Amino acid sequence: MRYGLLCLGLALSVALYQGWFVRAYDHVTTAALSDDAQTAIEIRCRVPDDRAARECRRTLKKLYLSGALDPDKTLRTWCDSVKNGPWGGGHPKAPELCVRRYGGWNGG
Repeated sequence: MRYGLLCLGLALSVALYQGWFVRAYDHVTTAALSDDAQTAIEIRCRVPDDRAARECRRTLKKLYLSGALDPDKTLRTWCDSVKNGPWGGGHPKAPELCVRRYGGWNGG
């Protein structure tokens, strides 16, 4: 009985530690990202499904931290997609981010 409780306590301690460690690691890696990278992740991972959004954030975080992807490229692509989207008669007003970074465009 004692060994069973000891094993249960040890297993519970490891589970709590692992849960804390994962959350702490996530906070540290998020803090290591630049403001541009955090903004790019916010914009790019606007997915209604929580699971898909988490996977999107995790993937982009890895790419930005490793230097394999430039956040500016993601932001520019997003601004271009808003500008060139199928809006009918003209372009929508440029988002504030696009105006600050790239000068925006003439609204339609």
